[in-house]
Amino acid sequence: MHYSICTLLWVSALLAVVVQSSIGSSSRTLSASNRKKNEPKKIEIINQSGRTLVVDWIHPETGKTTTLHNGVVTGQSTTFNSFVNHTLALHESSQHCDANADSDGNCPVRYITINEKDRQVAHIGRGMTIDEEQETSSSSFTTRCREQASTQLSNGTDPLRVMEELQDCLRVRATILFQRKNDEVALEARARLTISATLENYTCADPNRELSEPVDIRQWTHSNVTRDVLIMHDRPSSQIHVLQDFISAEECEAIQAAAEPKLHRGTVANGSGGHKLSESRKAWQAGVRVPWELETQGNPIAKVVRRLYDYANDAVAYNLTVEGQEDLMSIQYFGVGEGSTEPPDQYRPHCDGSCDGLSHKTGGRVATMVMYCDVPELGGATNFQNSNVFVKPKKYAAAFFSYYDIETGNMETGFTSHSGCPVIKGTKRIAVHWMRIGVDKENSWDTFNTLTIKKADEEDC
Repeated sequence: MHYSICTLLWVSALLAVVVQSSIGSSSRTLSASNRKKNEPKKIEIINQSGRTLVVDWIHPETGKTTTLHNGVVTGQSTTFNSFVNHTLALHESSQHCDANADSDGNCPVRYITINEKDRQVAHIGRGMTIDEEQETSSSSFTTRCREQASTQLSNGTDPLRVMEELQDCLRVRATILFQRKNDEVALEARARLTISATLENYTCADPNRELSEPVDIRQWTHSNVTRDVLIMHDRPSSQIHVLQDFISAEECEAIQAAAEPKLHRGTVANGSGGHKLSESRKAWQAGVRVPWELETQGNPIAKVVRRLYDYANDAVAYNLTVEGQEDLMSIQYFGVGEGSTEPPDQYRPHCDGSCDGLSHKTGGRVATMVMYCDVPELGGATNFQNSNVFVKPKKYAAAFFSYYDIETGNMETGFTSHSGCPVIKGTKRIAVHWMRIGVDKENSWDTFNTLTIKKADEEDC
Protein backbone atom coordinates (compact mmCIF):
# COMPACT_ATOMS: atom_id res chain seq x y z
CA MET A 1 0.00 0.00 0.00
CA HIS A 2 1.43 3.37 -1.01
CA TYR A 3 0.85 6.74 0.76
CA SER A 4 1.52 10.22 -0.53
CA ILE A 5 4.24 12.38 1.01
CA CYS A 6 1.51 14.73 2.37
CA THR A 7 -0.23 11.85 4.13
CA LEU A 8 3.00 10.63 5.74
CA LEU A 9 3.86 14.13 6.92
CA TRP A 10 0.35 14.52 8.40
CA VAL A 11 0.63 11.19 10.26
CA SER A 12 4.10 12.12 11.57
CA ALA A 13 2.81 15.42 12.86
CA LEU A 14 -0.17 13.71 14.55
CA LEU A 15 2.11 11.16 16.24
CA ALA A 16 4.30 13.98 17.51
CA VAL A 17 1.29 15.70 19.06
CA VAL A 18 0.11 12.45 20.69
CA VAL A 19 3.57 11.70 22.11
CA GLN A 20 3.98 15.24 23.40
CA SER A 21 0.51 15.09 24.98
CA SER A 22 1.37 11.76 26.63
CA ILE A 23 4.64 13.15 27.97
CA GLY A 24 2.83 16.23 29.27
CA SER A 25 0.18 14.08 30.90
CA SER A 26 2.80 11.90 32.57
CA SER A 27 4.64 14.99 33.71
CA ARG A 28 1.49 16.45 35.19
CA THR A 29 0.69 13.13 36.92
CA LEU A 30 4.19 12.96 38.32
CA SER A 31 3.97 16.60 39.43
CA ALA A 32 0.62 15.96 41.17
CA SER A 33 2.09 12.89 42.85
CA ASN A 34 5.07 14.89 44.07
CA ARG A 35 2.80 17.61 45.38
CA LYS A 36 0.78 15.01 47.27
CA LYS A 37 3.94 13.64 48.86
CA ASN A 38 4.96 17.14 49.90
CA GLU A 39 1.65 17.78 51.63
CA PRO A 40 1.65 17.24 55.42
CA LYS A 41 0.01 14.02 56.63
CA LYS A 42 -1.61 13.31 59.96
CA ILE A 43 -0.54 10.36 62.05
CA GLU A 44 -2.41 9.42 65.21
CA ILE A 45 -0.60 7.32 67.79
CA ILE A 46 -2.79 5.41 70.25
CA ASN A 47 -0.81 4.16 73.24
CA GLN A 48 -2.08 0.89 74.73
CA SER A 49 1.37 -0.43 75.61
CA GLY A 50 1.07 -0.03 79.36
CA ARG A 51 4.09 2.31 79.22
CA THR A 52 4.66 6.04 78.96
CA LEU A 53 6.15 6.68 75.51
CA VAL A 54 8.50 9.27 74.06
CA VAL A 55 7.94 10.16 70.38
CA ASP A 56 10.95 11.39 68.39
CA TRP A 57 11.15 12.63 64.80
CA ILE A 58 14.19 11.43 62.85
CA HIS A 59 15.67 13.92 60.40
CA PRO A 60 15.61 12.16 56.99
CA GLU A 61 19.05 13.50 55.99
CA THR A 62 21.10 13.85 59.18
CA GLY A 63 19.46 11.13 61.26
CA LYS A 64 19.31 13.44 64.26
CA THR A 65 16.26 13.12 66.50
CA THR A 66 13.87 15.80 67.78
CA THR A 67 11.45 14.97 70.57
CA LEU A 68 7.83 15.68 69.61
CA HIS A 69 6.23 14.37 72.81
CA ASN A 70 8.03 13.22 75.95
CA GLY A 71 5.14 11.61 77.80
CA VAL A 72 2.28 9.88 75.95
CA VAL A 73 0.73 7.95 78.82
CA THR A 74 -0.97 4.62 78.30
CA GLY A 75 -4.60 5.04 77.24
CA GLN A 76 -3.83 8.38 75.57
CA SER A 77 -3.82 9.23 71.87
CA THR A 78 -1.91 12.06 70.20
CA THR A 79 -1.73 13.35 66.64
CA PHE A 80 1.21 14.78 64.70
CA ASN A 81 1.71 16.33 61.28
CA SER A 82 4.58 14.94 59.22
CA PHE A 83 5.52 14.07 55.63
CA VAL A 84 5.62 10.94 53.48
CA ASN A 85 8.63 8.68 54.19
CA HIS A 86 9.57 10.57 57.36
CA THR A 87 10.11 8.31 60.37
CA LEU A 88 9.05 8.54 64.01
CA ALA A 89 10.77 6.61 66.79
CA LEU A 90 8.82 5.48 69.88
CA HIS A 91 10.43 4.39 73.13
CA GLU A 92 10.20 4.69 76.88
CA SER A 93 12.21 7.35 78.65
CA SER A 94 15.51 5.95 79.97
CA GLN A 95 14.50 6.34 83.62
CA HIS A 96 11.37 4.21 83.13
CA CYS A 97 12.49 1.35 80.91
CA ASP A 98 14.76 -0.60 83.27
CA ALA A 99 12.32 -3.48 83.51
CA ASN A 100 11.90 -3.63 79.74
CA ALA A 101 15.51 -3.03 78.66
CA ASP A 102 17.34 -5.60 76.53
CA SER A 103 20.47 -7.48 77.62
CA ASP A 104 22.62 -4.47 76.72
CA GLY A 105 20.49 -2.15 78.83
CA ASN A 106 18.89 -0.43 75.81
CA CYS A 107 15.24 0.67 75.82
CA PRO A 108 13.15 -1.00 73.09
CA VAL A 109 12.50 1.33 70.15
CA ARG A 110 9.82 0.99 67.49
CA TYR A 111 9.72 2.90 64.21
CA ILE A 112 6.79 4.20 62.19
CA THR A 113 7.24 5.50 58.64
CA ILE A 114 4.70 7.99 57.34
CA ASN A 115 2.78 6.67 54.34
CA GLU A 116 0.73 8.47 51.67
CA LYS A 117 -2.59 8.07 53.47
CA ASP A 118 -4.15 11.37 54.51
CA ARG A 119 -4.60 9.97 58.01
CA GLN A 120 -2.52 7.17 59.48
CA VAL A 121 -3.45 5.47 62.77
CA ALA A 122 -0.95 3.38 64.74
CA HIS A 123 -1.90 1.37 67.84
CA ILE A 124 0.99 0.63 70.20
CA GLY A 125 0.11 -2.55 72.05
CA ARG A 126 1.60 -4.62 74.84
CA GLY A 127 5.19 -5.52 74.10
CA MET A 128 5.49 -2.37 71.95
CA THR A 129 3.76 -4.05 69.01
CA ILE A 130 2.58 -1.68 66.28
CA ASP A 131 -0.73 -2.28 64.58
CA GLU A 132 -1.80 0.22 61.91
CA GLU A 133 -5.39 0.74 60.85
CA GLN A 134 -7.34 2.96 58.48
CA GLU A 135 -10.90 2.29 59.58
CA THR A 136 -12.42 4.75 62.06
CA SER A 137 -16.01 3.53 62.41
CA SER A 138 -17.43 2.38 65.72
CA SER A 139 -17.89 -1.17 64.36
CA SER A 140 -14.22 -1.46 63.39
CA PHE A 141 -13.20 -0.17 66.81
CA THR A 142 -15.20 -2.79 68.72
CA THR A 143 -14.20 -5.57 66.30
CA ARG A 144 -10.51 -4.82 66.83
CA CYS A 145 -10.94 -4.91 70.63
CA ARG A 146 -12.82 -8.23 70.50
CA GLU A 147 -10.20 -9.79 68.22
CA GLN A 148 -7.44 -8.67 70.57
CA ALA A 149 -9.23 -10.19 73.56
CA SER A 150 -9.91 -13.43 71.68
CA THR A 151 -6.25 -13.79 70.74
CA GLN A 152 -5.14 -13.22 74.33
CA LEU A 153 -7.54 -15.87 75.64
CA SER A 154 -6.30 -18.33 73.01
CA ASN A 155 -2.75 -17.70 74.18
CA GLY A 156 -3.69 -18.53 77.76
CA THR A 157 -3.65 -14.97 79.15
CA ASP A 158 -5.35 -14.62 82.52
CA PRO A 159 -9.07 -13.85 81.87
CA LEU A 160 -9.13 -11.01 84.43
CA ARG A 161 -6.24 -9.32 82.65
CA VAL A 162 -7.98 -9.86 79.29
CA MET A 163 -11.13 -8.21 80.69
CA GLU A 164 -9.17 -5.21 81.99
CA GLU A 165 -7.39 -4.71 78.68
CA LEU A 166 -10.66 -5.11 76.75
CA GLN A 167 -12.20 -2.34 78.86
CA ASP A 168 -9.14 -0.14 78.27
CA CYS A 169 -9.30 -0.81 74.55
CA LEU A 170 -12.99 0.07 74.28
CA ARG A 171 -12.59 3.20 76.42
CA VAL A 172 -9.67 4.54 74.37
CA ARG A 173 -11.39 3.86 71.06
CA ALA A 174 -14.66 5.38 72.24
CA THR A 175 -12.82 8.53 73.32
CA ILE A 176 -11.14 8.78 69.93
CA LEU A 177 -14.40 8.22 68.09
CA PHE A 178 -16.19 10.90 70.11
CA GLN A 179 -13.34 13.34 69.50
CA ARG A 180 -13.50 12.76 65.77
CA LYS A 181 -17.25 13.22 65.76
CA ASN A 182 -16.80 16.45 67.72
CA ASP A 183 -14.30 17.60 65.10
CA GLU A 184 -16.83 16.84 62.36
CA VAL A 185 -19.55 18.77 64.20
CA ALA A 186 -17.19 21.74 64.64
CA LEU A 187 -16.38 21.68 60.92
CA GLU A 188 -20.09 21.59 60.05
CA ALA A 189 -20.72 24.48 62.46
CA ARG A 190 -18.03 26.58 60.80
CA ALA A 191 -19.54 25.83 57.39
CA ARG A 192 -23.00 26.79 58.68
CA LEU A 193 -21.70 30.09 60.03
CA THR A 194 -19.95 30.88 56.74
CA ILE A 195 -23.06 30.15 54.69
CA SER A 196 -25.36 32.14 56.99
CA ALA A 197 -23.01 35.13 56.93
CA THR A 198 -23.01 35.04 53.13
CA LEU A 199 -26.82 34.94 53.00
CA GLU A 200 -27.35 37.67 55.62
CA ASN A 201 -27.63 40.59 53.19
CA TYR A 202 -29.90 38.65 50.83
CA THR A 203 -32.22 37.65 53.67
CA CYS A 204 -32.54 41.17 55.04
CA ALA A 205 -33.01 42.68 51.56
CA ASP A 206 -36.05 40.56 50.68
CA PRO A 207 -39.02 42.97 51.06
CA ASN A 208 -41.58 40.19 50.77
CA ARG A 209 -40.19 37.83 53.36
CA GLU A 210 -42.60 37.01 56.16
CA LEU A 211 -42.17 35.50 59.62
CA SER A 212 -40.56 32.05 59.47
CA GLU A 213 -42.75 29.02 60.10
CA PRO A 214 -42.77 28.06 63.80
CA VAL A 215 -41.84 24.55 64.88
CA ASP A 216 -44.60 24.65 67.51
CA ILE A 217 -47.35 26.95 68.80
CA ARG A 218 -48.14 27.19 72.51
CA GLN A 219 -50.13 29.47 74.77
CA TRP A 220 -49.04 31.37 77.83
CA THR A 221 -51.44 32.79 80.39
CA HIS A 222 -50.40 35.64 82.66
CA SER A 223 -52.67 37.83 84.81
CA ASN A 224 -55.72 36.22 83.18
CA VAL A 225 -54.50 37.13 79.67
CA THR A 226 -53.64 34.29 77.27
CA ARG A 227 -51.09 34.95 74.54
CA ASP A 228 -50.01 32.84 71.57
CA VAL A 229 -46.35 31.83 71.64
CA LEU A 230 -44.67 30.80 68.39
CA ILE A 231 -41.73 28.47 69.05
CA MET A 232 -39.27 29.27 66.27
CA HIS A 233 -36.22 27.38 67.53
CA ASP A 234 -36.03 24.82 70.31
CA ARG A 235 -32.75 23.45 71.65
CA PRO A 236 -31.57 22.83 75.23
CA SER A 237 -29.03 25.67 75.01
CA SER A 238 -30.96 28.05 72.75
CA GLN A 239 -34.59 29.07 72.40
CA ILE A 240 -36.27 31.60 70.09
CA HIS A 241 -39.93 32.46 70.76
CA VAL A 242 -42.27 35.07 69.34
CA LEU A 243 -45.12 36.28 71.61
CA GLN A 244 -48.09 38.11 70.15
CA ASP A 245 -49.46 41.24 71.89
CA PHE A 246 -46.87 41.10 74.64
CA ILE A 247 -46.49 44.84 75.31
CA SER A 248 -49.23 47.47 75.39
CA ALA A 249 -49.42 50.92 73.80
CA GLU A 250 -49.37 52.50 77.26
CA GLU A 251 -46.21 50.61 78.21
CA CYS A 252 -44.49 51.57 74.96
CA GLU A 253 -45.36 55.24 75.43
CA ALA A 254 -44.05 55.24 79.01
CA ILE A 255 -40.72 53.72 77.92
CA GLN A 256 -40.29 56.13 75.02
CA ALA A 257 -41.15 59.15 77.15
CA ALA A 258 -38.55 58.15 79.76
CA ALA A 259 -35.92 57.56 77.05
CA GLU A 260 -36.48 60.62 74.86
CA PRO A 261 -34.33 63.14 76.79
CA LYS A 262 -31.39 60.72 76.96
CA LEU A 263 -31.20 59.32 73.41
CA HIS A 264 -27.65 58.92 72.07
CA ARG A 265 -25.81 56.94 69.43
CA GLY A 266 -25.71 53.22 70.18
CA THR A 267 -22.38 51.62 71.06
CA VAL A 268 -20.87 48.13 70.99
CA ALA A 269 -18.38 46.33 73.23
CA ASN A 270 -14.80 47.32 72.37
CA GLY A 271 -13.19 43.99 73.30
CA SER A 272 -11.38 45.51 76.28
CA GLY A 273 -14.26 45.73 78.71
CA GLY A 274 -15.64 49.07 77.52
CA HIS A 275 -17.77 50.50 74.69
CA LYS A 276 -17.20 52.18 71.36
CA LEU A 277 -19.12 53.64 68.43
CA SER A 278 -19.24 51.34 65.43
CA GLU A 279 -20.72 51.33 61.94
CA SER A 280 -21.92 47.79 62.68
CA ARG A 281 -24.51 49.37 64.96
CA LYS A 282 -26.25 52.47 63.66
CA ALA A 283 -29.10 53.38 65.99
CA TRP A 284 -30.15 55.68 68.84
CA GLN A 285 -30.67 54.39 72.36
CA ALA A 286 -31.22 55.30 75.99
CA GLY A 287 -31.31 53.28 79.18
CA VAL A 288 -34.51 53.43 81.22
CA ARG A 289 -34.37 52.61 84.91
CA VAL A 290 -37.13 50.29 86.06
CA PRO A 291 -39.01 52.02 88.94
CA TRP A 292 -39.65 48.94 91.05
CA GLU A 293 -40.71 51.16 93.95
CA LEU A 294 -43.78 52.10 91.87
CA GLU A 295 -44.72 48.55 90.83
CA THR A 296 -47.52 48.23 93.38
CA GLN A 297 -48.99 51.46 91.99
CA GLY A 298 -49.27 49.95 88.52
CA ASN A 299 -46.28 51.67 86.91
CA PRO A 300 -46.37 50.53 83.25
CA ILE A 301 -42.58 50.12 82.91
CA ALA A 302 -42.30 47.96 86.04
CA LYS A 303 -45.38 46.07 84.94
CA VAL A 304 -44.01 44.99 81.55
CA VAL A 305 -40.57 44.13 82.91
CA ARG A 306 -42.14 41.95 85.62
CA ARG A 307 -44.13 40.24 82.87
CA LEU A 308 -41.05 39.47 80.82
CA TYR A 309 -39.25 37.96 83.83
CA ASP A 310 -42.29 35.81 84.58
CA TYR A 311 -42.27 34.59 80.99
CA ALA A 312 -38.52 33.90 80.96
CA ASN A 313 -38.74 31.82 84.13
CA ASP A 314 -41.73 29.88 82.78
CA ALA A 315 -40.04 29.29 79.41
CA VAL A 316 -36.53 28.27 80.47
CA ALA A 317 -36.67 27.82 84.26
CA TYR A 318 -33.64 30.03 84.98
CA ASN A 319 -35.18 31.22 88.27
CA LEU A 320 -34.19 34.80 87.42
CA THR A 321 -34.75 37.61 89.90
CA VAL A 322 -35.07 41.32 89.11
CA GLU A 323 -32.48 42.50 91.66
CA GLY A 324 -29.29 43.81 90.08
CA GLN A 325 -30.51 43.39 86.51
CA GLU A 326 -29.85 45.80 83.64
CA ASP A 327 -31.92 48.86 82.82
CA LEU A 328 -34.49 48.56 80.08
CA MET A 329 -33.06 49.85 76.78
CA SER A 330 -35.11 51.95 74.36
CA ILE A 331 -33.64 51.71 70.84
CA GLN A 332 -34.74 53.61 67.75
CA TYR A 333 -33.85 53.04 64.10
CA PHE A 334 -34.79 55.62 61.47
CA GLY A 335 -35.37 54.83 57.81
CA VAL A 336 -33.23 56.53 55.18
CA GLY A 337 -35.75 56.15 52.36
CA GLU A 338 -35.80 53.86 49.33
CA GLY A 339 -32.98 54.52 46.89
CA SER A 340 -30.94 56.50 49.42
CA THR A 341 -27.14 56.13 49.34
CA GLU A 342 -26.90 57.01 53.03
CA PRO A 343 -25.95 54.05 55.28
CA PRO A 344 -29.17 52.73 56.87
CA ASP A 345 -29.80 52.32 60.57
CA GLN A 346 -29.16 48.69 61.45
CA TYR A 347 -27.32 46.33 63.80
CA ARG A 348 -25.10 43.76 62.10
CA PRO A 349 -24.95 40.11 63.30
CA HIS A 350 -23.92 39.73 66.92
CA CYS A 351 -24.59 37.72 70.07
CA ASP A 352 -26.13 39.43 73.09
CA GLY A 353 -24.19 37.20 75.46
CA SER A 354 -21.36 34.77 75.01
CA CYS A 355 -22.00 32.24 72.22
CA ASP A 356 -18.78 30.22 72.32
CA GLY A 357 -20.14 27.10 74.00
CA LEU A 358 -18.01 27.67 77.09
CA SER A 359 -19.11 27.83 80.72
CA HIS A 360 -21.32 30.73 81.75
CA LYS A 361 -19.48 33.53 83.53
CA THR A 362 -21.09 34.69 86.75
CA GLY A 363 -22.99 37.90 86.06
CA GLY A 364 -23.25 37.24 82.34
CA ARG A 365 -26.31 37.56 80.11
CA VAL A 366 -28.44 34.48 79.44
CA ALA A 367 -31.62 35.76 77.74
CA THR A 368 -33.08 38.70 75.82
CA MET A 369 -36.56 40.11 75.25
CA VAL A 370 -37.10 42.43 72.26
CA MET A 371 -40.46 44.23 72.30
CA TYR A 372 -41.67 45.99 69.14
CA CYS A 373 -43.38 49.31 69.86
CA ASP A 374 -43.27 50.82 66.36
CA VAL A 375 -42.51 48.90 63.18
CA PRO A 376 -41.17 50.36 59.91
CA GLU A 377 -42.91 50.15 56.57
CA LEU A 378 -39.90 48.48 55.02
CA GLY A 379 -37.02 46.60 56.66
CA GLY A 380 -36.15 46.29 60.32
CA ALA A 381 -36.63 42.55 60.81
CA THR A 382 -34.73 40.57 63.44
CA ASN A 383 -32.81 37.88 61.59
CA PHE A 384 -31.33 34.85 63.38
CA GLN A 385 -29.14 33.86 60.47
CA ASN A 386 -27.66 30.69 62.00
CA SER A 387 -31.06 29.28 62.93
CA ASN A 388 -32.89 30.23 59.73
CA VAL A 389 -35.36 32.23 61.81
CA PHE A 390 -36.63 35.52 60.38
CA VAL A 391 -38.81 37.64 62.67
CA LYS A 392 -40.71 40.28 60.76
CA PRO A 393 -41.63 42.89 63.38
CA LYS A 394 -45.27 43.20 64.38
CA LYS A 395 -46.45 46.04 66.56
CA TYR A 396 -46.68 45.11 70.27
CA ALA A 397 -45.25 41.61 69.66
CA ALA A 398 -42.02 40.43 71.30
CA ALA A 399 -39.14 38.10 70.49
CA PHE A 400 -37.66 36.16 73.40
CA PHE A 401 -34.43 34.21 73.03
CA SER A 402 -32.21 32.41 75.53
CA TYR A 403 -28.62 31.24 75.09
CA TYR A 404 -27.70 29.30 78.23
CA ASP A 405 -28.04 25.56 78.91
CA ILE A 406 -29.06 25.26 82.55
CA GLU A 407 -28.26 21.53 82.60
CA THR A 408 -24.63 21.83 81.46
CA GLY A 409 -23.89 25.37 82.63
CA ASN A 410 -22.58 26.20 79.15
CA MET A 411 -23.49 28.93 76.71
CA GLU A 412 -24.83 28.11 73.26
CA THR A 413 -22.76 28.07 70.06
CA GLY A 414 -24.19 30.80 67.83
CA PHE A 415 -27.79 29.82 67.10
CA THR A 416 -29.06 33.07 68.68
CA SER A 417 -26.62 35.31 66.81
CA HIS A 418 -28.89 37.87 65.17
CA SER A 419 -29.04 41.14 63.31
CA GLY A 420 -31.36 44.09 63.18
CA CYS A 421 -31.93 44.33 59.43
CA PRO A 422 -31.55 47.78 57.81
CA VAL A 423 -34.55 50.09 58.26
CA ILE A 424 -35.36 51.43 54.80
CA LYS A 425 -38.65 53.25 55.24
CA GLY A 426 -40.35 54.33 58.46
CA THR A 427 -39.20 54.09 62.09
CA LYS A 428 -38.50 51.10 64.27
CA ARG A 429 -38.79 51.59 68.03
CA ILE A 430 -38.07 48.67 70.31
CA ALA A 431 -37.63 48.10 74.03
CA VAL A 432 -34.96 45.55 74.85
CA HIS A 433 -34.11 43.87 78.12
CA TRP A 434 -31.10 41.63 78.73
CA MET A 435 -31.34 39.18 81.61
CA ARG A 436 -28.41 37.90 83.66
CA ILE A 437 -27.58 35.11 86.08
CA GLY A 438 -25.30 35.90 89.02
CA VAL A 439 -26.38 39.47 89.76
CA ASP A 440 -28.08 40.80 92.88
CA LYS A 441 -28.34 44.00 94.92
CA GLU A 442 -24.67 43.85 95.97
CA ASN A 443 -23.41 42.67 92.57
CA SER A 444 -25.50 44.59 90.07
CA TRP A 445 -25.01 44.40 86.31
CA ASP A 446 -23.01 47.64 86.19
CA THR A 447 -20.35 46.23 88.53
CA PHE A 448 -19.23 44.06 85.59
CA ASN A 449 -17.52 45.28 82.41
CA THR A 450 -18.45 44.09 78.91
CA LEU A 451 -16.13 41.09 79.32
CA THR A 452 -18.16 40.02 82.38
CA ILE A 453 -15.24 40.81 84.68
CA LYS A 454 -15.93 42.56 87.95
CA LYS A 455 -14.69 46.13 87.58
CA ALA A 456 -13.13 45.92 91.02
CA ASP A 457 -11.01 42.99 89.78
CA GLU A 458 -9.88 44.54 86.48
CA GLU A 459 -6.48 45.55 87.83
CA ASP A 460 -5.80 41.94 88.77
CA CYS A 461 -6.46 40.64 85.25
